[in-house]
Amino acid sequence: APVEPVTPQVELFPSERVMDVQISVEDKDWNKIRFQTRNLFEVLQTKRKTETIPSPYVYVPAQVTIDGVEYPEVGLRKKGFIGSQDSNRPSLKVKLNFVNKTARVGGLTNLTFNNNKQDITQMSQFMGYAFFNATGSPAPRCSYARISINGKPIGLYSHVETVREAVLERGFGNSDGALYEGTVVDFFDGWEGSFELKVGSPEQDLASRKKMTRLIEVLKRPDPDAQADEKTRTQQGQALEQAIGELVDLDSFYTYWAVESLLGFWDGYTANANNFFVYHNPKTDKFHFLPWGGDCMFEKRSKLPVDPRAPLSVKTKGLIAHKLYQIPAARERFARTLKEIMAKHWNEE
Repeated sequence: APVEPVTPQVELFPSERVMDVQISVEDKDWNKIRFQTRNLFEVLQTKRKTETIPSPYVYVPAQVTIDGVEYPEVGLRKKGFIGSQDSNRPSLKVKLNFVNKTARVGGLTNLTFNNNKQDITQMSQFMGYAFFNATGSPAPRCSYARISINGKPIGLYSHVETVREAVLERGFGNSDGALYEGTVVDFFDGWEGSFELKVGSPEQDLASRKKMTRLIEVLKRPDPDAQADEKTRTQQGQALEQAIGELVDLDSFYTYWAVESLLGFWDGYTANANNFFVYHNPKTDKFHFLPWGGDCMFEKRSKLPVDPRAPLSVKTKGLIAHKLYQIPAARERFARTLKEIMAKHWNEE
């Protein structure tokens, strides 16, 4: 049998220095990918409720050199949702196993470079993901990279760890479950097909989507009756939270929710049903959430139309967060979790 070439390794997430990334790509291919685009009509079309909307971006052949180490046969494509799209300095994905299917660096087959277009401080992702990880809420790692295309510098990028097996192993101690990406989707009736499978077999996918259907049914239950006496409301709230907790790991969800709120993440799951991963963890047999798209954290006010009476310190658009916040005991648990994180991890300076 032919011997697969060994992929040279480099340090992918240094915290004390900026990586040097040199990309070589044919001019025609560079122009092809940098002008590819997506729009809100495509992204928000009705069929997103039942199926994943295909990406408009394609890979082209390229070579990349990272801190002097050359990777001669990689794939390169544009990435980005709406606000981060740019034709001059696009966000980029590098597919290391584009030709050599066994190629991996640090357990990763894909590298993600964000252009920081929505993050003028260029610190939101680096600091935000580090804070998630510090609180024990699994998140990608992040470093910085200066990128050049065919010898021409195009600027400083955030290099964000692609959420795949390596993140799952580090965060949960396993990668045997089904991982989904959520992009402007939620656990609405009939929407279990809208989550995009990223890791997992067809059998795991089928089992996990059945569990999503159960969660959707639970979230359709009525809120505690505001007109009932306190004892009845408490019992109704406990029953609803317990039902959600049989499917969603609530210890980790409250931490995730509190961190999204504390970091002012107006475009994540709890504030906008966007930019998140959900993992069906076989160890707990429950759903766990991971953040993504963190280039707009540390914002005091949402850039979306939200109720001006809503407190700044809590995000409740994501259906799970919204449902829990209707339960008085869950509100208290959220506040308690938020205060514990601030006392233990938050350093204003």
